[in-house]
Amino acid sequence: MKKAVTALGIACLAVFLYILHLPFIFGQTATGFIFIQRAYAQMPVTLNYRHSVMKTPIEENLYVNNDVDGLVLKSTKYQSLGVGLPFLASDGQFRQEGPWFIMDNMNRQYPTLSLRNGVSNNGVIRVGNKSYTLTEYMPLGSELYVYVCPLYQGLFKEKTFRQ
Repeated sequence: MKKAVTALGIACLAVFLYILHLPFIFGQTATGFIFIQRAYAQMPVTLNYRHSVMKTPIEENLYVNNDVDGLVLKSTKYQSLGVGLPFLASDGQFRQEGPWFIMDNMNRQYPTLSLRNGVSNNGVIRVGNKSYTLTEYMPLGSELYVYVCPLYQGLFKEKTFRQ
């Protein structure tokens, strides 16, 4: 009986340690986590918001990289050409579909993302199949820090939030 309890304890500890080493994607503000989800290679992450200057919708399509330790910007979709929006050949492959301008194959690497929740940007982040409306989870003007790492690192990772 004692050996069975010891074996069960060791098995539970092994499972716990395994889970702690699995990669997760974190969305954290200065006041806490908005999301913690199991991450996997090619997991989609989409940002939808209104451009602060042009006041038109933007959709940025990212995915978790193959090493499951960062993000890659795949494409951006927007409805007006203007300040801060990509359009150069060096940015990717540019095309227009109806009212949308689309920049594909951008392949920009991001070890972390830092996002601000603005007054008029109506920000939504979709991680895998779950959506988070930023105004429901964080005060206006606050920062959302998005990163991918093993669970044990993400829970204790030191972050500096801008005020």
